[in-house]
Amino acid sequence: MKRIVRRASWLVILIFGELAACGGDPVAVPAKTYMGYPASIDPQCRDGKARIFDECGDQAALFSAALDRAKGERKVLLVEFGSEWCIWCHVFEAHVNGGYNRFQYTYGSPDETEARYTHTFDEGPGADAAAAASLRDFVASTFVIVHVDAEYAPNGWKVLATTGAQEHFPGGIPFVFTVDGTGRFAAMFNHGAAEVRRESVSDWYRGYNRAALLQQLTAMRDAARGNTP
Repeated sequence: MKRIVRRASWLVILIFGELAACGGDPVAVPAKTYMGYPASIDPQCRDGKARIFDECGDQAALFSAALDRAKGERKVLLVEFGSEWCIWCHVFEAHVNGGYNRFQYTYGSPDETEARYTHTFDEGPGADAAAAASLRDFVASTFVIVHVDAEYAPNGWKVLATTGAQEHFPGGIPFVFTVDGTGRFAAMFNHGAAEVRRESVSDWYRGYNRAALLQQLTAMRDAARGNTP
């Protein structure tokens, strides 16, 4: 999980990522399969560089619309509080959409907020198409996901305050949590229990153990439904 506090060492990590990029045809992050918010990104917002987060719109209104949609579809609302520069936000997005084997992420640097970088990562022997598809289908049938911008857009932090999630905020992003049918905090995702990292310069990788990811998402769903009147 990356801290919101920006660090110069991030540029070193970016260089490692460049060195780790492999040859061949890269596989982009899969198209979104779940119902998610924002539904689209305004190309006029900060030069249209964002891929996941609405960096300009009212995040409280975005959250409210997503919660209404989740209730209407009898699904659980999953909130990802993060930012475009956060690579783990993109890693999470790729995995819940069924990505596997090779990932291509475009994300930004916390030290140079206007910049965007594209890196390609190979999963290696842990790649499992069936597990990836099972995770994708579970997420699509269970959740509505709202991406709440933590840095630029108005009222991102207000969402944490109004949901009661702020007191559970660990200090870094992505902060992923579920809410009950009233919009109150239910459970949070523990990234450390599911993250997969390879740190060598020649083999840099960021991903998730899908079985652990699925287990946590299931528990987060159950907590949200248990709290719903």
